[in-house]
Amino acid sequence: MKLERTFLRVSISETIILSMFLLVVFNFVIFLFSVVIGKPKLLIYDSAWISQIGFPILYSIMQTSINRNGVLKVTDYNDLAKLTKQIESLILGKGYIAVDSKIENIKYIKKTKWGRFFNHFFRENINVRVTENEVLIFAKRNILSPIVMTLKYDKTNG
Repeated sequence: MKLERTFLRVSISETIILSMFLLVVFNFVIFLFSVVIGKPKLLIYDSAWISQIGFPILYSIMQTSINRNGVLKVTDYNDLAKLTKQIESLILGKGYIAVDSKIENIKYIKKTKWGRFFNHFFRENINVRVTENEVLIFAKRNILSPIVMTLKYDKTNG
């Protein structure tokens, strides 16, 4: 079995969406905390803009540059049915469900409602395309890496 991973460029739209989400959540929590204390204000103190604005933006840039979209291409396999069954069990074990399950194109989304809500910001859907010669898995890096390790070092694959 031959495994080939390719990662795409950093998505600017994902970075912007994630940074806006983090800005809103982080600043809302800080505002809520200041209301509980009894002194409602947007900034904790005058130089707080560094932590309240800089941190969410820098974190989203780092997160999207590390966890990029990618494609895992599996070729030279012995049994297609066994391989797709193993890939499906790995993906289902990570908390996903199959939504669009045509034989040649399978879409997986998060199982829980909260997972689907946060998926609008983190964009971690999985698409699996199956042809006669190859299996293509489109997902994020943190999802592809365990799949690669399991397929590569599984003794029952052959």
